[in-house]
Amino acid sequence: DAYIANMQDGCMAGFKYLLNFLKNEGFKVNEEDGHFSFKYQGSVYIAFKNDSPYLQIVMICNTKSFMRNRLLDVCNEMNKDKFVIKFVVMDENVWCSYEFRPTEQTTSDEFETTLLLLDKASDEMFEKLR
Repeated sequence: DAYIANMQDGCMAGFKYLLNFLKNEGFKVNEEDGHFSFKYQGSVYIAFKNDSPYLQIVMICNTKSFMRNRLLDVCNEMNKDKFVIKFVVMDENVWCSYEFRPTEQTTSDEFETTLLLLDKASDEMFEKLR
């Protein structure tokens, strides 16, 4: 099984590094079956639990007041400009996501930078929508 293979390689599932960071920094984490959420500087983030060494952090933006065609156009434009952050229209929301492979050497500053990048990119998306 993939999980055992990852553990034998000395590689922990990516989401566990983020959970360790959040718990070490005193964040309140809401754990669900397949994901967990937390707040950072007033914004809510979600990360998915899986066996992958990669971590996906998502900021879900409420965009129900915008036309779907406009959302698709802006997300396509943002995806052309951004290399590490991806925007996907999901029903009445836009998922702004960042995926990377954390390791034991991933610092608190790197996790915080990732969260700030997502926040800044979502702000930029809303500016373009207006």
